[in-house]
Amino acid sequence: MTRKTIGIGIVGCGYMGQVHARSYAATPGCRLVGYVNRTPGKARDLARELGGEAYPDLGAMLADERIDAVSICTDQAVHAEQAVAAAEAGRHVLCEKPLALTLDEMDAIDAAVRRSGVTLMVAHQMRFHPVIEQVRARMSRLGRCFHLSLEWGFRIKGHGGRCWADLRSGGFFMELGVHAADLAQHLMGPIAHVQAATLRLDPKRRTEDCTHCLLQFESNAIGSLLVTANHRAKRQGMLHGRVLGERGRIEFSIYPYGRAFNQGVVILDDGESVFVPDERRTALPRPTKPSRSKTFRGFYDIYEREVAAFLHAVRTGQPPPITLDDGRRAVEVVLAAYDRQGRVAQEPAFAAPRTQHAYRSGPDCHPPLRQGKRRAAT
Repeated sequence: MTRKTIGIGIVGCGYMGQVHARSYAATPGCRLVGYVNRTPGKARDLARELGGEAYPDLGAMLADERIDAVSICTDQAVHAEQAVAAAEAGRHVLCEKPLALTLDEMDAIDAAVRRSGVTLMVAHQMRFHPVIEQVRARMSRLGRCFHLSLEWGFRIKGHGGRCWADLRSGGFFMELGVHAADLAQHLMGPIAHVQAATLRLDPKRRTEDCTHCLLQFESNAIGSLLVTANHRAKRQGMLHGRVLGERGRIEFSIYPYGRAFNQGVVILDDGESVFVPDERRTALPRPTKPSRSKTFRGFYDIYEREVAAFLHAVRTGQPPPITLDDGRRAVEVVLAAYDRQGRVAQEPAFAAPRTQHAYRSGPDCHPPLRQGKRRAAT
């Protein structure tokens, strides 16, 4: 980048687009040039609030030479085509998760990015959470780590919205479980094998609402991911995690909507007795960073840090902290989970069985808990 100030375009002006836009507005070295949205009124509202202009469509935005980079915050069903269009226009891309919904779509993004040489970063903002940073920094104190568990519980009523109604967007595990899949690999390294089962507890939902994955990492460590829309562990949306190592464990929790439950503790076992362990417990420092978001008070400044990391990569040409390959690997875990469930149920887990890379979360392979019966595994 030769420009001193990086021109930013926001693609999609719903809630997350507004979060991105306000994060850029609070970050030095960039300026908001414009916005595009399916319903133009939201784009005009952001333009009035933060400056810049509303474009009639993405093509018009990408044709504006003042735009150096875009944040893609639209429905995940169109992430791939918009990321490809932006890369082909020579614009750097920060794309909300999931990066894409199929391997073919990710291949297309990868090819466009390689041809153009632009920077692409995936918005897995949980990596910037202060609790996650502290956990990762202290894992070496446990010696060899051999197990990770992540449990993310929501209690959600209803069966509308993109999680449930539209097979094209995947299901609940694609919507939120992709974050857990990325965190697992961020903490423990690449995943080699996935086993999974899904449930559809609400029969009115077309896609799954509960997924449990068993993971084996390339290091031979193992892991468990449970992501559900039917269970609330103490607080709505609270993420519970635990890392086990030869010398002890780290237990932690993240609560997006408040500060009180963002915490962790390192527990080291120094005792020689099998039956009476002698533990040393050290609480992780409580996060004190600011939070601009009124909704995600427990996320502190992670969105500002996310866009700052993206801008740094654009400006320096260095790889971003969350690469296209990182985004791909997270989606691959989700797709593998759907595929595993489809094989167990002996029902197609994808829209076009003849095409290996086109599978989606389909209702037939996610029988509801109270209806239908699951076929025996073969």
